[in-house]
Amino acid sequence: MLKNLEATVGLAGLVIMLFSYLVAWWRRRKRVSYRVHLDTPVTPDHGNDIPLELNYQGEVLTDPSFALVRIMNTGSREIRRGDFALPLTLEFAGRKVVDAKVIEGDPELLQIVKQNTEWPPLGDTSLALPLVPLNRKNRIKVLVLLTGTPKPGVPSTTCGGFIVGGRILRDTTRGDGPSRRAMYFGGLALALVGAFVALLVTSPFGSADAECATGEVRVVGSSAFAPAVEEIKESYEKKCDGAEVTVVGDGSLRGLTELDSGGEKQADRLMAMSDGPASLNQFNLTPHPVGVVAFAVVVNKKAGVTQLSTEDVKDIFAGRKTNWRQFPGGADQEIRIISRDSKSGTRVIFETKVLGGGAEPAVSSNDCVRRDRVPDSPVVRCELDSTTDLLDRVDQLDGAVGYADVNTAMKRGNSTLVKLDNLEPSVDSVVRHKYPFWAMEYFYTYGVPKDGGLVSSLIRYMGSGEAKVILRRAGFAPCEEGAKDQAGAFCGG
Repeated sequence: MLKNLEATVGLAGLVIMLFSYLVAWWRRRKRVSYRVHLDTPVTPDHGNDIPLELNYQGEVLTDPSFALVRIMNTGSREIRRGDFALPLTLEFAGRKVVDAKVIEGDPELLQIVKQNTEWPPLGDTSLALPLVPLNRKNRIKVLVLLTGTPKPGVPSTTCGGFIVGGRILRDTTRGDGPSRRAMYFGGLALALVGAFVALLVTSPFGSADAECATGEVRVVGSSAFAPAVEEIKESYEKKCDGAEVTVVGDGSLRGLTELDSGGEKQADRLMAMSDGPASLNQFNLTPHPVGVVAFAVVVNKKAGVTQLSTEDVKDIFAGRKTNWRQFPGGADQEIRIISRDSKSGTRVIFETKVLGGGAEPAVSSNDCVRRDRVPDSPVVRCELDSTTDLLDRVDQLDGAVGYADVNTAMKRGNSTLVKLDNLEPSVDSVVRHKYPFWAMEYFYTYGVPKDGGLVSSLIRYMGSGEAKVILRRAGFAPCEEGAKDQAGAFCGG
């Protein structure tokens, strides 16, 4: 009797879940569809009787071809620039991009593309599109000149990327009939219903999950990583009864120091989050790489500056340049440096990757406005102990400059994430174009975590589908196993 009740409840839950999924699917909330209108060789075949050679801007093209792709928001919601965890990227089966042009789009989209002087990137076998918003029914058409022979056995032109809470689909509709996607989905749904009904009839459900563990754990350290870990722990706790996880973002070095001093007694109840590898000589700490994160130099919008070189940033922090008018487009405003304190892993990454190993100058200001601590200092510089506090101050204070992880900084309305060495601050820019200001986020444990414990379970959970979605939404490229891992070159070390 109990088993039949459980099966009935389970089946009802399945029906509700399937109905909700169908409703969400039909509503098509965030969805981008792409259609390949054209993918054809350029050179006609004359049987080698008439030798032809195609030149483009002085370059001889081998096996040239054109691809024309239409990309359209076919969902029910606007897609903003911040919704793209990874940009829309066209892949051409091994052929190289010679040139590309957006030939259709609404005026705002075309203006954004026109202002992006770095696009299109040439010579790659893929083409990342500029991050542009897509309102409902907005579409763009991209014409691409390619060279080379497509790899056999793979689609000649595809579109990838990652939209937070959305999907990218190939448009396979034919006339007024149902698309292949609809037929596939219908068949899959029927198969799933049949399989689950059979499972419910033949097997009782248990309440335990082999992946879960019980107990209490504190996760301390990076304030940049803490919001993502907080969301992941909430997901874990919903799945796993009896687990209580506390996340404290008070700086990477504070977290590592607490873990190291806690020693073996705290090994089963404490983890540390760190921006980059531990810089202390703590030989009992074991690193667990989680994902790649991009950071940005952030400037108050009223300064009027949108790009800097690493040499420019070094000049600012060394006090050689103290007014934004010394930079192209800059306003006549004194530069005020808002930094993180010495326990911050973000600061360590900034000093290593941007300042080239140099240290930041001494603190000269308590309020980030006046040189009330060191009146004769060449720079106004203060220190704050969290990412949130730093970004609040940059947002509020004319002339302010600081640094923070890209995803958190993007949510601020009065700050500019400047290009660094003419590269956009993003994880995609790290992976594709060697953007310099990035770090690997780590979990650290004291020694090897005990198998079956909550610490070990949480680390395994970071490789789950739920955790990866949260990480991508938070602007991280997750460390995943396999040759196709986007961040594999970084996570493997």
